[in-house]
Amino acid sequence: MDKQITHPEAIPRSREAIRDMTIAGAFVAMGILLPNGVTNGDFASHIGGIALGVGIGWLVKSFISHKQSAGI
Repeated sequence: MDKQITHPEAIPRSREAIRDMTIAGAFVAMGILLPNGVTNGDFASHIGGIALGVGIGWLVKSFISHKQSAGI
């Protein structure tokens, strides 16, 4: 149970992959840290939700495209 399983080939480490993960992280951080973005029901919450969705979508797209280009 204490054994940690890591798959180094599962995480792309190219320059483009790191750039894509940075962009996705920026969108996720913007969506979470936007003032009143998660708690209120106003326009800021809609922008926060959109930014969070874009960040998660960008991350998924990044992993899929970099795995396909690596042939994994």
